[in-house]
Amino acid sequence: MSEAALRVEDFSFRYRDTKRYAVRHLSFEVPQGGFLCVVGPNGSGKSTLCNALVGLIPHHFTGKLHGTVSVFGSDVSKKTIADLSTDIGFVFQNPFNQLSYTANTVAEELAYGLCNRGVPRDEMVVRVEAIAHTLRLDGLLERNPLELSGGQVQRVALGSTLILNPKILVLDECTTQLDPLGSEEIFDIVRALNEDGMTVVMVDHDMERVARCADTVLALRDGNQVALGTPREVFGMAGLEEQGVDIPDFVRVTRALSASGLADGDIELTEGPTIERVREAMGR
Repeated sequence: MSEAALRVEDFSFRYRDTKRYAVRHLSFEVPQGGFLCVVGPNGSGKSTLCNALVGLIPHHFTGKLHGTVSVFGSDVSKKTIADLSTDIGFVFQNPFNQLSYTANTVAEELAYGLCNRGVPRDEMVVRVEAIAHTLRLDGLLERNPLELSGGQVQRVALGSTLILNPKILVLDECTTQLDPLGSEEIFDIVRALNEDGMTVVMVDHDMERVARCADTVLALRDGNQVALGTPREVFGMAGLEEQGVDIPDFVRVTRALSASGLADGDIELTEGPTIERVREAMGR
């Protein structure tokens, strides 16, 4: 059995100068090539968990910590962020936090991490052009990153992470600045990377997308782990919405149909992605 890409064991963390723990007693693991989605209402601890997975906790954010977070078997507290960055990449919720503020062009911004790693110039040019094409940044390479729209900066932030070829990708609501079409394009890319073997941890509020992409869902509320399992297991839990966790539309439709007392033979199901999920949920 292969080593888990990520393992979290009885992890709790309280930021310095605060009285309340941001997360409490979290335990789970993500296998290599897995796709974990983290869901829950605002303030439930999702960003804190992301910070812990990539080593910003405890190396940047300090406080009271219990338990362990491991990347490929190594405790993140015992490795530098630079060492961790060779295995795990992080895309922030606010893309402007990801800019180096030293680059005059998008091309330089994308190449920033490669420069720090001493990648040869010829290889840098090839990788910058490739990632720019993938994220539709081709026409922006000579623009100043600070002159771009929020959505464009979000693409640059993702590109600056992907260009380093991480084995694990952590995404903290990385499409907040994008329109629905742009969001789906980004997640098509992320899903393709996952299918090629990259481990993905994604925080997202789009439950339809979570149900479609994830193989495991972790639901948090007030820093506590309220559910962990497959999308079917988690979104099928009774009382999940009372915990502040939204559910996909197809689950809501299925429950409404069941509550109405309609039998399978009374329902005419036409084609479409939501209907397909209703049909599956009803065993048809």
